[in-house]
Amino acid sequence: MDVSVLHTLTEDLAAFLSEVTLGDLTCAVPCTAGDVGDLYLCLVDRSLTVATAITGDEITPGQWNGPTGRAALAASADGCHGGAGLEVGYRRAARLMENAFAAATATSRLARPQAPSAEADVAFLYEEQISSTVLHTWDIAQALDLPYRPAPDITQRMLRNAVLLRTTQPESSTGTWSTEIDNARAFDCMLTLSHRTNRSRTGTDAHSAHPEGARRG
Repeated sequence: MDVSVLHTLTEDLAAFLSEVTLGDLTCAVPCTAGDVGDLYLCLVDRSLTVATAITGDEITPGQWNGPTGRAALAASADGCHGGAGLEVGYRRAARLMENAFAAATATSRLARPQAPSAEADVAFLYEEQISSTVLHTWDIAQALDLPYRPAPDITQRMLRNAVLLRTTQPESSTGTWSTEIDNARAFDCMLTLSHRTNRSRTGTDAHSAHPEGARRG
């Protein structure tokens, strides 16, 4: 299956992770009980878990050897002492997940990683991962006090699938969507549905995926 959309979104997330410094690892992530370091480890674990769920094969150390604990994480984020940066390990894990999606058929059924007792098709998991990646990019951006809004087509795609899931409980991601909500409101709806609160002062609908070095003062 085509994974170009997910690849673009994981690259957006990697761009924000490249802004994370050693001191940022303990920054609280709004609407969660954890910090940036905790979220990073969850992002990597999620990518590897999804890849394993799709392929049925465990990830070996040779396929991914990034930081798996807080001590190793600090070393990666410490750019002053040669750390590679958090985005390097995340990209490796994300590529394994993307490659697994790319090699799968959309009709393959497997257990959902976050709900092993429930099955879904690969297309459904793909849409689920798109939403998860966008929301966690927003989490990182909020923790770093950087602006972020996904592209309008992604916002509409996320909300469409969230509404379809809640109204029809489809076995796949296919369905119809007849109501277009303006993009700013659509993303706010997604934040609300995911129990997040938009505290950003940048309420525009611009696609601000790449921080380009803009940090808090």
